[in-house]
Amino acid sequence: MAHSTLPISATILVKNAQDTLRECLDSLREFDEIILLDNGSSDETLTIAREFNATYGNLVIHTSGFIGFGALKNLAVSYARNDWIFSIDSDEVLESATLARLKELFGVPKGADSKDRDSKTSESSALDSQTPQTPQTPPPNTLFALPRKNLYKGEWIKACGWYPDFVTRIFHKGYTRFNDHLVHESIILPQDSKLMRLECGLRHYAYDNITHLLQKLQAYSSLWAEQNTHKSASPLKAITRSIWSFVRSYAFKKGFLYGYKGFIISVCNALGVFFKYMKLYEIKLPKKPHSCSLIITTYNQKERLALVLDSVRDLAVLPTEVLIADDGSREDTRELIESYARDFPCPLRHIWHEDRGFRLSAIRNAAIREAKGEYLIIIDGDMILHPFFVADHLAFAAPRVFVQGSRVIVDSPTSESMLQERQEGEKSEKSAYKRVFALGGLKAKRCGLLSRLVYATSRVDSKVFAKRELIKGIRGCNMSFFKSDCEAINGFNEGFVGWGREDSEFVARFLFAGGALRRLKFGALAYHIYHPENTRDLLESNHQIYLETIRTKATFCQKGLR
Repeated sequence: MAHSTLPISATILVKNAQDTLRECLDSLREFDEIILLDNGSSDETLTIAREFNATYGNLVIHTSGFIGFGALKNLAVSYARNDWIFSIDSDEVLESATLARLKELFGVPKGADSKDRDSKTSESSALDSQTPQTPQTPPPNTLFALPRKNLYKGEWIKACGWYPDFVTRIFHKGYTRFNDHLVHESIILPQDSKLMRLECGLRHYAYDNITHLLQKLQAYSSLWAEQNTHKSASPLKAITRSIWSFVRSYAFKKGFLYGYKGFIISVCNALGVFFKYMKLYEIKLPKKPHSCSLIITTYNQKERLALVLDSVRDLAVLPTEVLIADDGSREDTRELIESYARDFPCPLRHIWHEDRGFRLSAIRNAAIREAKGEYLIIIDGDMILHPFFVADHLAFAAPRVFVQGSRVIVDSPTSESMLQERQEGEKSEKSAYKRVFALGGLKAKRCGLLSRLVYATSRVDSKVFAKRELIKGIRGCNMSFFKSDCEAINGFNEGFVGWGREDSEFVARFLFAGGALRRLKFGALAYHIYHPENTRDLLESNHQIYLETIRTKATFCQKGLR
């Protein structure tokens, strides 16, 4: 390295920077080294870089895909041979006064010119070659911040938060580095660092026009949202913060002094804030399923099943498919299902196994294995569905969330009347089930506001078992979850035979695996056709299986889907 050059490596990230790169590089010609890291340019950027190097010989070109601005800048620094780094953007130009000041700070002799770096004709050059001198450099913990003149359409804008704009750009690579932010990266400032602000700095060709401004706004707001998923976001926050951004830029930071340019910059500042938070809000929205399987369990209740299938046929939003999980019904149930399947509005399949007693877990698992939907809704074969039943379940679907729906009990006289009417008009009357929609009080009514409130405030996780043994209100007659979450805990426990606790045990494993239970009321309404309760002869033995799951905090059952 000749003493006439700055003992600093300048690093530049470039992508399609042909409009500003030539002037940027020309301002760096007296640096000992320039590291240019290209991010896939398709214009004349690399041609300009090679022409510059042919003249000055101090530029090295490297390439990389986009890995985030912070990571790219650290990568460029890793290629530098000097300890001191000057990071500059391709749309920035180092002012001549700043260059002169850096020469003073780094001990470069006055009057030295990079064009004479290899000359050995003068007596002083010969003397230098015989007596090497180390240029004076600042302590490694010194960092330098430079003021930027931000230009819009060539005009220096001293408002809208664009001035003063100090950027820390010069540092010792053995002392610190850039953080790894995708966008709005910065140099890490250790506690013992000393920041020196120079009085002269950079000229920054920030934006050429509105199109240029909007293009950067969209790109940077997307990267910001991807980077800040730990933050909260909402439409209200996006609106209020964007309004405040405009008021602050245009009024308090005097954007109005620059006419239409100040107005455009202030509006785009506000839009940038709005899109940042709205994009973050969309990223943080729960994943919604693309497909849904409705599983209906049944056992020798074809009359009730017919009413249920009538209600499914009339749903406002249909599931991707309907699977009848049949725990060993007689031939008449199969015939009923086949008659419906001929003209049903979505695929209707019959999943059956032999009648060997109450084996609800086993037939559910059989249906789940056959299900093609990403999301599963499971009901009993005596639950009449509100027209928005599936739509409501999908609206509240979220990964690792078990949604517990509620039921509305239909009294015995109404149930018998519906069944009688459906049987008498089996070929012509398909709307007998609709009378249930007029039953019940507030609990039987659909209300979006109340359902969202209950859902938001009803979260239960595995910590609940430190206080209680059993979660009340777990009912398998109306529940939903992602199929992948069900598979992760191996489905329903087929160790349960007879009625009782199979649903509670499934939910316990779901929670121990890191999931959550949320309740859905005033939405996804299902009306339970009255019938005598199942025998509870095996409840005690089933309860012991459940207690063992609680005791061991099991997340997997040995006899399940797999």
